Amino acid sequence: MGPYEEATSKGFVEGLREEGYVEGKNLRIVRRYADFDSERFGSLARELSAVGVDVYFASATPMATAAWRASRDTPIVIATILDPVELEFVKSLARPGTRVTGVTTMNKELNGKRLQLLTELIPGIKRVGVVMDEAMRNACAQEVDSLNAAAKGLGLRLIYAQIDHAGNVDGAFRKLATDGAQAVITTLTSTRNGLEKEYAEAAIKYRLASMNEMNYSAHLGGLVSYGPDIGRVFRRAGNYVGRILKGANPADMSIEQPSKFLMVVNKKTAAAIGINVPQAILLRADEVIE
Repeated sequence: MGPYEEATSKGFVEGLREEGYVEGKNLRIVRRYADFDSERFGSLARELSAVGVDVYFASATPMATAAWRASRDTPIVIATILDPVELEFVKSLARPGTRVTGVTTMNKELNGKRLQLLTELIPGIKRVGVVMDEAMRNACAQEVDSLNAAAKGLGLRLIYAQIDHAGNVDGAFRKLATDGAQAVITTLTSTRNGLEKEYAEAAIKYRLASMNEMNYSAHLGGLVSYGPDIGRVFRRAGNYVGRILKGANPADMSIEQPSKFLMVVNKKTAAAIGINVPQAILLRADEVIE
């Protein structure tokens, strides 16, 4: 189990427990894994519908889309969809009005803030590499569009690198450096392959400032991580599932947005790639790894 799966699974189970549900006692969790193959989501969702689950937990866009199509009435709890209103899963965040509810990261603004932080770390930066699992590009088009728009607003050029397994991490980062990237940013789609440590090591090797979505990434050697506490996001999603199992109507359950975002800076990594982190960033950080 990679760090993403560990953080999210632990948070989700904790949220269910807070609502009085414990797997193996009064709850059965029926899990299905697509193994990073987005084309399998539809068939897996239909399998779950055939089992007769009481609620779907479909954290991201492709899973929620599959669940939406697989059943007409089973409630769906989400966790990391950028904007469920734009996708027409719900009518509004305050009053969904459908069978979908949960938590949204709403990271259109976050992508801009992450890239802005890179401009502070590297004055005059022009090119930023983006790590992505290409198989998820279409399924997570909102996130890609948001990142592209944020880069355009800051006058940055994005260079995409496809990484779907550990064997092509080094080559992809080497190409980013050769193509003139001065930094690299990981996307939510890139966390699916559990290679955050490998990303961090490659970024250091090729002297690229790394910006990450997940707060644990800086502890694995990434330069900076900035975003919501992903464990807490999934814990709240577990709370939503528990409330629905108790009879709550998802149509009336407002979708929660993260209220706190964590910034972690790894000064060891900064020293390794020759970056002097501005004091202004260090003062804003929630944690500094010395």
